[in-house]
Amino acid sequence: MNRNIELVEKSLDTINPEWEVFLIASVGENGLEYDTFSKLSGYSHDEEMSYLLAFVNTLTDRDLEDYMSE
Repeated sequence: MNRNIELVEKSLDTINPEWEVFLIASVGENGLEYDTFSKLSGYSHDEEMSYLLAFVNTLTDRDLEDYMSE
């Protein structure tokens, strides 16, 4: 989604200098897209991020199905 990571991270620093992990989502021509940005690293963090993304993806799919069935 966003290819300029440094600009996004500077913007996040302006919004909240204490940020550690941030999820940004947008709706485009290809549907819902999201990116994560993180100041943290390491195996444990990567594993937690994968759980977060799986959770967001599950909720997103369910919400989109509910929206399409209305």
